[in-house]
Amino acid sequence: MARVFEYFVVCGIGPEIRTLDGSKGYHGPEYYYLSSVLDQFPPLNHSLYTPPPPQLSTCVLPAGVQFYSSGFDSDDPSTFPRTYPIVLTEGDGSKIYVSCISFRDPVSEDIAEAYRIPANSFADKCICLVSRSPSFRILRNALEEIYSLCFLSDGSSKPLWDVISHLVSNVPLPTPGKNRVLFAIENCLLSVEAPPKEGLPHADISFQPLVQLLDVDNLITLFTAVLLERRILLRSNKYSLLTLVSEAICHLIYPFRWQHVYIPLLFFSGVDYIDAPTPYMMGLHSGVDTSNLAMDGVVVVDLEYNRICTTEEIPPIPEPELSSLRGDILKLLYPNVVGIDRMNAGGSSEHYSKVCSKPWGEEHDLQLRFIFLKFLASILGGYRNFIENTGTQVFNAQAFLKKRSRSTNQPPDPMITQFLDSQGFLDYLERGLGSDENNSNLLDKLQDAIGRGQNPTSILPSSSAEPEVITISDPDIGTSGLGAKYTYDRFPSNVRTEEQEEKRRQILASASGSFEYSGKLNSPPSMLVSKDSKDSLSPIERAAERDRMVLDIKVKLQGLWLRLLKLGATDDPLSSFEYGTIL
Repeated sequence: MARVFEYFVVCGIGPEIRTLDGSKGYHGPEYYYLSSVLDQFPPLNHSLYTPPPPQLSTCVLPAGVQFYSSGFDSDDPSTFPRTYPIVLTEGDGSKIYVSCISFRDPVSEDIAEAYRIPANSFADKCICLVSRSPSFRILRNALEEIYSLCFLSDGSSKPLWDVISHLVSNVPLPTPGKNRVLFAIENCLLSVEAPPKEGLPHADISFQPLVQLLDVDNLITLFTAVLLERRILLRSNKYSLLTLVSEAICHLIYPFRWQHVYIPLLFFSGVDYIDAPTPYMMGLHSGVDTSNLAMDGVVVVDLEYNRICTTEEIPPIPEPELSSLRGDILKLLYPNVVGIDRMNAGGSSEHYSKVCSKPWGEEHDLQLRFIFLKFLASILGGYRNFIENTGTQVFNAQAFLKKRSRSTNQPPDPMITQFLDSQGFLDYLERGLGSDENNSNLLDKLQDAIGRGQNPTSILPSSSAEPEVITISDPDIGTSGLGAKYTYDRFPSNVRTEEQEEKRRQILASASGSFEYSGKLNSPPSMLVSKDSKDSLSPIERAAERDRMVLDIKVKLQGLWLRLLKLGATDDPLSSFEYGTIL
C-alpha cells in the first residue's frame, strides 16, 4: 500500500567535511560546507521505496552548512528554525515533495575533536519529510510536531526515532475523494485527504502569497510568461515563498503542464544554471549575487518588490480575454485581499481591511484557479475541431488562428500563436490522443457547459458525501514505562549498524591524522586538500556530484548547440569552435 511519507531524512555535517568548492576539512566559520545525509528512515538497505534523490542533501540546505558559536537564542531571530517546502523533479518529470525544518544543532563531539572545531560549536542541520504526494500541509504539520517533540515539549513517551518509524511506515495515502486518514504523533491528532480525481488536481497550498506579492497586471504577466515557456527566475528572501509561488503558477496553467527544467529553490552554488539557453522555472534567494550573469531574455520576478524585468517582450493577452481575466481577478480580490492593486487605487490599507468579508481560504483558491481555467477555455474556444493527428501534425494551428481572426476581426495574435507552438500545448494534445484523458479533463467540460448555457461551476464534482474515516493507531504509545519521557538537547542520531560505526571511525581517524600531519608541515588550509579527496566520497555524495555534473553538461551543450545553429551561411560548422567543443 502506498504511504503518505516515503522517507524521514536528516541532513547536515557528517564525518567527511568539505567546503562548497570541494576543499576537504574544516576551514573556519566564515566558509560554507557541503551538506550530506546523516540519517534516514527507512534505511538505505530496504526495498520499500526507491532511494531518496541523491541531490536531496544539497537542495534542502541551499546555502550549504555554516558553523556558529551559539545555537538558538530567543532574542535573535536569525537563530530561529526555518520551515519551508521544496520540490524536486526526477528525470521522468515526476515530482518529489519535501518539507524541511533547518536549525542550529550542536556539532557532534567526535567530529569536533577530529577536525579541531572549537568546543560547543553549532552547525546547520535540516530534518525532512519526503513524499510523492503534494500534501504540503500535512508534511509541514507532521514535521513540526516531530521537531516540537524533540525540542519544545516535555519529551516523548518513546524514543524519537521510534515515533518517526511508526509515522513513515503506517500512514497510508488516502483514496482521492473517498476517505480521510487520521493519525497521531504523540498527543497531536492529524488528518490527510485528497480531492476527487474528477476535479482540479490536488493543490495543497494557499494561492494567497501569489496574489499578495504580485499585483494583477504582474500576475497576468507571469502567467503569460509561464504559458509561453520563457526562462523564469523568481527572487525572494524567503525559501517558502519561492516554492509556493512556483507551485501556484504551475497549477494556474492547468490542464497544461510545465515541460522544462523546474527548480523552485535553486541551491546557491548552482547559480550558473540561470544562463541556460532553454526554458526553465527557477527560484533563487534574493541574497545570491547574479550581477556576473548575462540574464538575456530571463524573466526576473522580484516577489519582494512586485517587479518583473526582462530584456525580451512578453506578448500581451489579447482582448477581449485580457479585460475579462483582469476583471474576474479583481472581483475575487477586492473584498478579500489588502493588496497592491487596492492601494494603488488610492485607498488605505486600514480602509480595505475593514471591508474584507472574510479571510482568504480554500474557496478563494478554487475560485482563482477556476478563473484561469475559464480564460484558457475562452482563448481555445473550438480547438477540438482542429485536432487532426495526421502524419505531419497533431493540430492545425493556422486554421484555428484564421477562424479566431474572423471572429474577432483582428489579425492572428502573437501570444496565442506562440502558445499553440509551445511544448505544453503539444503535450496536452498528445496526452489526449488515444486515451480517455481529454474526455474527462475540465477544459473540455467547461467549454461544453458554456456552450450549453449551463453554470460553469457545474463541472466540478460535488463534495456532499462525507469521506470514510480511517484511523491509524500506535499500539506502543503509553507502554514504555510509568510515564517515562525521552528528552533531547539535540536532534538524536538513529542507531547505526556496526559497519556504519566502523566506517565513521575510520573517516574521523583519517581526518584527525591528516590534521596532525598538516600541523607539522604548518601548511595553510587551502593546501591540505589531497589529490584523491573525491575518492573518499560516499556513494550518495558521489551520485549527487554526478547529477550536478550532468546538469552542468546539459546546460553547456544546449548553449553550444544553439550557437552552432546560428552560424552564418558561409561558416563551416564542422570546423567551428562550437562543434569541436561538443565533440
